[in-house]
Amino acid sequence: MKVIKVFKNLVLQIGVLLPNPHHQNYKRLYLDHQEKYSVLAAKYLAGQTNPAEEQELFAWTDANADNQKLFEEWTETWTLTEAASYSPFEADLGAAWAKVDAAISKGNPLSNRPQAQKIVRLSNSLRRWSVAAAVLFAVAAATWWFKRQPLQPQLVEIQTFAKEKKQVTLPDSSHVWLNENSKLAYDPRFEKRHVSLEGEAFFEVERLVERPFEIVSGNATTTVLGTSFNVRAYAEEEKIEVTVKTGKVALASNKAKTSPVFLTPGETGVFDKKIEKVEVAVAEEENADAWKTQQLRYDDEKMAKVIASLERYFDVEIEVSNPALLECPYTSNFEQPNLDEILTVIGSTIGFEFSKTNGRYLLTGKGCF
Repeated sequence: MKVIKVFKNLVLQIGVLLPNPHHQNYKRLYLDHQEKYSVLAAKYLAGQTNPAEEQELFAWTDANADNQKLFEEWTETWTLTEAASYSPFEADLGAAWAKVDAAISKGNPLSNRPQAQKIVRLSNSLRRWSVAAAVLFAVAAATWWFKRQPLQPQLVEIQTFAKEKKQVTLPDSSHVWLNENSKLAYDPRFEKRHVSLEGEAFFEVERLVERPFEIVSGNATTTVLGTSFNVRAYAEEEKIEVTVKTGKVALASNKAKTSPVFLTPGETGVFDKKIEKVEVAVAEEENADAWKTQQLRYDDEKMAKVIASLERYFDVEIEVSNPALLECPYTSNFEQPNLDEILTVIGSTIGFEFSKTNGRYLLTGKGCF
């Protein structure tokens, strides 16, 4: 019988597994539920219930969500303890149960308190099922206790795939917009405002002076109090970029012992993965968050920068047959951008035509009307 195997092995280990019996949560766990249903649960999981007992047990589990949740935890615990049923220690089962029966008759074997004078004796069958239920409670309590230790928290992970974007609200009411092929992870307790990012995201962070907000991307850490900014940190790219829209941001290397770089609105910080170095970009990246706003804006920008932003936004390659095209200035705004339409408009403005082969674009013409 499975419950006997579990009990036999647990007798040797119960002193290690049980949490403090006076712990408030453990007392609540035990007192909130009747022994009657723990006995029925133990019998059911061992396959020893009759139809009437099963009907009573499931009427109890269906009564409310708390009962259902507890029964699910018992079932999970029963499954988890399957591995514990093996032990190189072999004992005389009859003698073992005799000792258990004797211990029950004399009082709680885990306590030295005097036994009450009046003892109500249980039948051998009910006594054994009560012990089984108690063991099930003990294992459930130990499992519950260890699962809730803060050493190995279950992280919340939000991931996007190709052509997918998501908006996320964090426990501190900060907002995050994830670009495609990105992943955000954080501790659900959020005692420290700390997240990890792979890919690209735009952050609007709630200002809490006493609790800075940190984003770890590979070997770079971005630290803020309250601001909005874009972080681009794709694993396959050689650099991590942080572009500030409002507020102030500190970007630093996790390994190199150097001072962080402080960024203000309009500035972009770049972390070079190869040399572990952070610096402020020479040219501002005005369209860093275009993937979120669905807008591309150019104000007297050279075509070299326009082309770079188009390649980044549309994830394509654009080449020019005439390098002089790269020096042509351009000014315009595009909402809900479409690459073919944009190139048609710009080409008619500064003088070039474009062709597309295998997803690559080629711009030809003298340029700069």
